[in-house]
Amino acid sequence: MSFCANTGAVPSGICATMEPAQTLGPETPFSYRCTRCNRCCTGKRIQVNPYEIARIAQARGVSTAEARDRFTADSVLRQDAEDRCIFLGEHGCSIHGDRPLVCRLFPLGRVIESGGAVHFVRVDPSWAHGEFGEAGIVADFVEAQGAGPFIAAADAYFDWYCRAREKLATGTMGEGESGLGDLLDIDSQLAAWCGARGLKEPELPEERMRLHLQILDGQIGDDHV
Repeated sequence: MSFCANTGAVPSGICATMEPAQTLGPETPFSYRCTRCNRCCTGKRIQVNPYEIARIAQARGVSTAEARDRFTADSVLRQDAEDRCIFLGEHGCSIHGDRPLVCRLFPLGRVIESGGAVHFVRVDPSWAHGEFGEAGIVADFVEAQGAGPFIAAADAYFDWYCRAREKLATGTMGEGESGLGDLLDIDSQLAAWCGARGLKEPELPEERMRLHLQILDGQIGDDHV
């Protein structure tokens, strides 16, 4: 599984690295009104992390393993024969309440720079057909989309990925390096870990994510969590 610091939708087959002409901060004037044209759900690569798959699995009433197999390919949401997201229904997004961060932020992309600084960028205007404006600020838009828990999850998993990659590069990976398994299948990892210890699995998505990250850290020999 791969991770990308830039949480912005990109056309299928295009690298997620953008060359923005303007960076936006939390206080930058910005507003966007969706016109429900559904075109933003066509021809985009939406990479998902374990927390997002867990939310989708919960919304669909399936396990994370089933959600991974049915709804993703190489950690990217599947598309139908017409290049549309498989969750795009007759009345719009069928998992809107649990949609991934990329979808929540659209038409903004969130970029983490190499030094850790975070900023936002506007996607190519040709990808978004709603109404842009300056009736609010970026921070208000992000909050209104319920992006907080998804940003926290994206940052946590990306941080883990960076630490795991560093350990692999320096040859200091822990004994569990060969047992990482499928990162998108939180359910199986938590069931095995809790079952071996006689513990009850946490129920809330955020609690399950935190335990999953703890398990992953143990598997790379890192006591970060």
